[in-house]
Amino acid sequence: MSGGPLARLRSAWRRNILLRLGFGIFISVTLSTAIYTTYVLQTLKSEAEQNLRERAERLAAVLSQALARPLFDINSAAVSSVVDASGATPEVLVLRVLAPNGAELASYVSPLREPVAAIKVRRDISFTDVRRSYAVGSIELAFSRQQIDQDLRRQLYNTVAANLLLALGIVLSIFMVGRRAARPFADIQTGLEKLTRGETDIKLSGIDREDQVGRLSGAVLRFRDTLTRLRDAESELRELNSDLELRIAARTREVTTSMQQLGDSQAKLQAILDTALDAVVRMDLAGRIVGWNAQAERIFGWSREEALGLALDQTIIPPRYRYDHRRGIQRYMAGNGPAKVLDTRIEVAALRRDGSEFPIELAITHVRSEGPDNVEFCAFIRDISDRREREQKLVNANIAAEAANIAKSEFLANMSHEIRTPMSAVIGMAYLALRTEMTPKQFDYISKIHRAALSLLGIINDILDFSKIEAGRLDVEAIPFALEDVLAHVSSVTAQRAEDKRLRYLVTTAPGVPRYLVGDPLRLGQVLVNLVNNAVKFTAEGELELRCEPGAESAPDGQATLRFSVRDTGIGMTQQQKAKLFRAFSQANGSTTRHYGGTGLGLSISQQLVRLMGGRIDVESEPDFGSTFHFELRFALSDAAAVSVQAAVHQGPVGDLTLQASPRRAARVLLAEDSADNQDVMVELLELQGIVVDVAGNGREALDLLRAAGPDVYDLVLMDLGMPLMDGHEASRLLRQDSRFNELPVIAVTSHALAGVQAQCMDEGMQDYITKPVDPQRLYGALSRWLGLSMKALPPVPPRAEPGIVDARQALAELRALLAEFSGDSVDYFGSVRASLATLLPAAAMTRLANHMAHYEFEAAGKLLAAVAQEQENP
Repeated sequence: MSGGPLARLRSAWRRNILLRLGFGIFISVTLSTAIYTTYVLQTLKSEAEQNLRERAERLAAVLSQALARPLFDINSAAVSSVVDASGATPEVLVLRVLAPNGAELASYVSPLREPVAAIKVRRDISFTDVRRSYAVGSIELAFSRQQIDQDLRRQLYNTVAANLLLALGIVLSIFMVGRRAARPFADIQTGLEKLTRGETDIKLSGIDREDQVGRLSGAVLRFRDTLTRLRDAESELRELNSDLELRIAARTREVTTSMQQLGDSQAKLQAILDTALDAVVRMDLAGRIVGWNAQAERIFGWSREEALGLALDQTIIPPRYRYDHRRGIQRYMAGNGPAKVLDTRIEVAALRRDGSEFPIELAITHVRSEGPDNVEFCAFIRDISDRREREQKLVNANIAAEAANIAKSEFLANMSHEIRTPMSAVIGMAYLALRTEMTPKQFDYISKIHRAALSLLGIINDILDFSKIEAGRLDVEAIPFALEDVLAHVSSVTAQRAEDKRLRYLVTTAPGVPRYLVGDPLRLGQVLVNLVNNAVKFTAEGELELRCEPGAESAPDGQATLRFSVRDTGIGMTQQQKAKLFRAFSQANGSTTRHYGGTGLGLSISQQLVRLMGGRIDVESEPDFGSTFHFELRFALSDAAAVSVQAAVHQGPVGDLTLQASPRRAARVLLAEDSADNQDVMVELLELQGIVVDVAGNGREALDLLRAAGPDVYDLVLMDLGMPLMDGHEASRLLRQDSRFNELPVIAVTSHALAGVQAQCMDEGMQDYITKPVDPQRLYGALSRWLGLSMKALPPVPPRAEPGIVDARQALAELRALLAEFSGDSVDYFGSVRASLATLLPAAAMTRLANHMAHYEFEAAGKLLAAVAQEQENP
């Protein structure tokens, strides 16, 4: 072991100082070079990444401020312009503008095809108005770090190369020292001389000796090695200096490019601000203007060159606001918290250069930047003069519309009263006249007057309904009702017209249709009556069907969807005719209007009523193959008990009224009515039933009669609502203040057939409500409920035969002959013998015959007369 390599190495290590010195130098140089290289690289990398991230953050901040307003205004063009402008920055790889929900609104992607490392920045964008801050979106920015990565790689390569060269030099130096340390001391002088001449190829034979010659030789060699390292270091320094110069030049170019790009970005930002629709004004802490865009020039009249540097309160702030402006800046500088006008949107007045004031919408924010004075105020100003003018016009228009609506409502109420009052007299007098003995001609005339008056009343009701729908004053009820009652009412009202035209009339209800519902039975019945009458009008022969069945749309628990349809085999319609079917005051075409008549309001009103109830009427039709009108409505389900309660509340139970009148006398009624004609009609209608009537001309007179007679004289009061001196409303309220008349029924009689009148009457203490023109059947029904008497409408008295008229059977035969020939004289001949025919034909047949003749339906009229003749021959 003593003579092995390890022992020799240990001995050489102890005796050879050059070996220890060389090894130590090698280790020290290697460690120090590695540590220095790592430190330098990490420092350069951190600085480069920090600088690049700061540039990315600044660009993201600038883009966020530029995009806040366009995103809030949903200005896609402005957003795209800002995004496209960002493409001028070469480091921008990807820029995406996102909506608050994450949807991409605009984006820019660098045309580079190779993948590049990047620093990613995300920033939320918010917009602040008068009240609060709105999150309007966000941006995602990918900033290229390709340049700094290339620089770091180049530095790493250079450093590694230098370390390798240095390590190689050290190894070579140690090798040379080891070789020459054993040369004799005689070579020392030659070596030193060579060294003085700059030659390093010296040979020292005593280098391996352990005496002073060996140590001196080693010293010489180390000196020689030192010179060599110095030369190597000088060379390395030159290389490093050259590399440093190159890097400084590259960095200088980068800084120059960055400055140029920053200038371009600022120019683009200013261009964006100049294209903004709002004035953008920036102010420093001293109150001077430091930013002024093109819109500010247009709004205030100051150019940018003139405005920059001026005090803000001396240019655009009116004198009355200047003190508050200065106080606000002072409080902000003193650290007393942000001013109230910051980060909010307010409406104030501003000052133009010419001294005129105008309204603006103002939003002020504070912006922090680098530098000693790192706070600025940015004001976004919008001229709202046009908006204020439009708002004022809208206010004026709204006031005018409200006034027009009130005037329309008043006109509607007045028209209802003024039309229904004389119509009540006309219909009532005709009804009474038909209950008297007349000649056939008189009976014919009065019957025509009565039918014409009822037809006119129907038109008036349609017009008033249409007006109420347009004015928004027609409401639908939600009350329990029996569906079969509504369908039975529709059938009873429309069946006669279908029978007159010999049409087959079907009313069917499909299985599964609930019997009891909650809705508006009156309006539902009105729609169905209109649709059935419309089907009868346009159907000459065949059949029509009213059908109710479950709807196709499912309904939640406790509700049901029903489909109502009216099918006929009439004339049908084309697509063009269907397009204008539900327009008010229009029919399929002009010839239809002339041939069939009508106002064109029925279907329009029906459509709007169905819409109020939550549905829509549709029609399926083909010319000459008939039409089918149908609609679906959803109803809540009810039961028989609720329907009974509703009927009791609406009609009043007969047994609830305890009459104080003596059973030995007839019922006595007080009629309060100001119209003399309507007084006569009502008195005649009541006296036909054996009722004693007293008349009062106004509410004051009615109260005086009641108070003078006491509570036991009159059994009921018919109170007209629209009377002079004192109307029925006030008279009823005063009457109910006297407790003696608590049991006296009061029935309102009015021509104001508007929504809310009935409820008002009930609130004022009245028990029932009848509209004009008075329907005798409804009047007698109300009297029956509240007087406890059985009353029925009296049928018309047949006309008496007049001497000297044409024989009825002869006239019938001659008219049938003319009708068989489709002669145009049929109508004139019918008019001349109508009185005679009225003595032979039943009233219903006479009415149907007159309807056929009025519409030139000769074939239908002939069939009717043939059927009547057969019935008379075979009684």
